[in-house]
Amino acid sequence: MAGRPRSPECDHAILDAALAEYAANGLDGMSVDAVATRAGVSKATIYRRYPSKAMLVAAAALKAADEQAPIADTGSVRGDLTTALRNLRRLLDDPVVGAAKRMLLVDAERNEELARMHAESVRDRRRGVFDVFRRGVERGELLPDIDMEFAADRVGAHVFYRNLVTRVAITDAYIDQIVDEFLVRYGVPQSAGSGTAPKAW
Repeated sequence: MAGRPRSPECDHAILDAALAEYAANGLDGMSVDAVATRAGVSKATIYRRYPSKAMLVAAAALKAADEQAPIADTGSVRGDLTTALRNLRRLLDDPVVGAAKRMLLVDAERNEELARMHAESVRDRRRGVFDVFRRGVERGELLPDIDMEFAADRVGAHVFYRNLVTRVAITDAYIDQIVDEFLVRYGVPQSAGSGTAPKAW
């Protein structure tokens, strides 16, 4: 006989509770008991889904990233990158999600299982950025020989540095500057005879 289907509501409750507990206590300090109590489920329900705390934390972090910082398709590279960076800022500024993200970077250095799953989730997220670049190349907005790995680093590095190191506010103007400078480096200049005034890239 097939088992009962998993409840999406239960999954959300577990992952939201796990993220809150992790943000407050870190991997070593969080307990599955506390997650179960906060989510209103049994420990067995959690372990059936996530056999280890590392798997639970990784799933919770990925869910938060997908919900709060999706990679949009706005129809232009400028729009896609601006939206993505504003979403990333919102994620990092969130008192729970941002704290969990910063904690995750530290714990991944000490826990091999968490490091592996975090690296996989980062690769998944970067594929969304690569899709932005591919669409830009196909539309003639970006240079066809763009180094996608390096370019992806350039997009997010400024935001992460300000959030993790300098702790300076990330404003809309700062995000616009990041995108402007990215397009100066990788954008295809508009033809002077195209009839359209070139953008200030």
